[in-house]
Amino acid sequence: MASLSILVIGLGYFGESLALELAHLGHEVVGVDTNADIVQRTAPHLNGAMELDATNIEALTSLEIASFDVCIVGRGSDLEESVLTTLNLKELGARYIICKALSDQQKKILERIGADQIVQPERDMGKRLAHMVSTTTEMLDYMDVPGNFGIEEITAPRGWLGHTLEELQLPNRHGLQVLLVKSGEKITTAPGPATKLREGDILVVFGHDRKLAQFKR
Repeated sequence: MASLSILVIGLGYFGESLALELAHLGHEVVGVDTNADIVQRTAPHLNGAMELDATNIEALTSLEIASFDVCIVGRGSDLEESVLTTLNLKELGARYIICKALSDQQKKILERIGADQIVQPERDMGKRLAHMVSTTTEMLDYMDVPGNFGIEEITAPRGWLGHTLEELQLPNRHGLQVLLVKSGEKITTAPGPATKLREGDILVVFGHDRKLAQFKR
């Protein structure tokens, strides 16, 4: 994966954890916040960190916004602040803007003023957790896919053990496609019909949310 230059504006719980993880993954990360204590705490772990008000376009100009591959607006609690920051980034030639939103209304506003991508971490985590707690199978993880589809990571149910994917006929019976099977340390991507499931196997399956819900019941 190529290293990116990334600006993270707002180093609250979301922004700080995002910036630190991006830096851990090898990207060049600069963090910005109005809180001096937060800036001082994160500075040793990033390529740069500074105390700056991103709603002030003159202050933001000093960062050479157009030089960053991605600019992330990590603040979402104040709509006016998010809007002003996004508008400033657009004015200064930002290549790609990702914004955090706390509501669908805020998402629509940010999209209309030029944000390239919107994330709603609270909503997404809530949906993810709902899928995880409503299943009778041992579901390990869930990822939302646009269009009411999802990808789930599950432990192979006991009734599937000893059977091949061809025998189980999951697409026909449950509307599910098996994308990956993990058996211990062995990972099989795009498993074939002869793949036999064993105790402890983990499957990554794809399907419509309705089919996933029916399967779990």
